[in-house]
Amino acid sequence: MLKHKSTKTPMLTLYNVISSDGFIAREDGSEDFIPDDTWLYFLNLCEKYGAVIMGRKTYETIQKYDKKLLAPFEYLPIQKIIVTGNTKFHPKEGYIAVHSPEDAVLRSPNALVSSGPTLNNYLLKNHFVVSIILNEIPVAIQKGLRPFDQKDFNLTPAEVSLKDNRENIKEYIVS
Repeated sequence: MLKHKSTKTPMLTLYNVISSDGFIAREDGSEDFIPDDTWLYFLNLCEKYGAVIMGRKTYETIQKYDKKLLAPFEYLPIQKIIVTGNTKFHPKEGYIAVHSPEDAVLRSPNALVSSGPTLNNYLLKNHFVVSIILNEIPVAIQKGLRPFDQKDFNLTPAEVSLKDNRENIKEYIVS
């Protein structure tokens, strides 16, 4: 298992699509400003990492996606781990529910994390995340939910690559 040099913890990569002004969702949690074509990049990342960790709200949000958009994700032969404090929550087949972020990390210590600020902040605060990939789209929404609070850690650019005219993928190392 790969471990972070200084903390000896697992090496998770956090991924979020963000608006040009840094939001992952509107205040009500909707993601209507995110174009469907960002989904293919996410699917490729999931396949590369072999596992994705998400919170329950993220799971519930993606379950509302159009079936044609959701089907390729559901058929990926990867672990799909949902972190929830609700012991009565049971996801549909193909997903695993765990009841703490630590349980998720034990199941897949080098996974991709794609979630909202609650889980993202917990994983960052506890030094589970070593890199962050932000897929910035050229749409400003002015108010909404940020992917994380940037406290107690620094982000150092790793590389920048343009996917196409609509997306700007930025990778950061967390320290």
